Amino acid sequence: MASPLVDYRSLMTPDSIVIYYSRKKLSLMAAGAAAFVALGGFLLKDEKIESRIIGLACITLFALCFLVLIWQLTQRIPAIIIHYSGIVYNPRSSSKGSLGWDEIAGIYIATMGGWDNKQRFLAIVPKDMDAFLSRRSALRALLAKINIGLVGAPINISASALPISLEELIQNIQQKCPSIQILSH
Repeated sequence: MASPLVDYRSLMTPDSIVIYYSRKKLSLMAAGAAAFVALGGFLLKDEKIESRIIGLACITLFALCFLVLIWQLTQRIPAIIIHYSGIVYNPRSSSKGSLGWDEIAGIYIATMGGWDNKQRFLAIVPKDMDAFLSRRSALRALLAKINIGLVGAPINISASALPISLEELIQNIQQKCPSIQILSH
């Protein structure tokens, strides 16, 4: 499963663990994005140029988020596929991100954010970082390097839209690959 261009549907076998995004969580996130678009609209009406710039940035960023979330709600594409040969962690993207178990050095739960609002991620560390990055487009390699700087791993699966906890996700991964290394970070 070393190729990042694997067709994810071929890995959705009866013995695979397929985890879809939580429709409830995606709906709440879309409502939040829509609220920020509305807030941006109010800021555009302000006389201050700074408010208008912030309003325009709000509308642009959160409208894009809203559209992506609505697209995710209308598609039936899994968030993660855990297969006996590896994991597919972003099947909706054009890169069809996948790693074989033999390509993974380990996994851990990473956190990012302030003391009152920490975001949690399942971090996946490839054994050969250079090979992993070389299979990515320049933009995706840059984003992976930013992820490494933020939480120490290029692949981070957010818990925010999953229907299960990260601990349950790790248990599912261990079910398919008992030898997976759980790293401390």
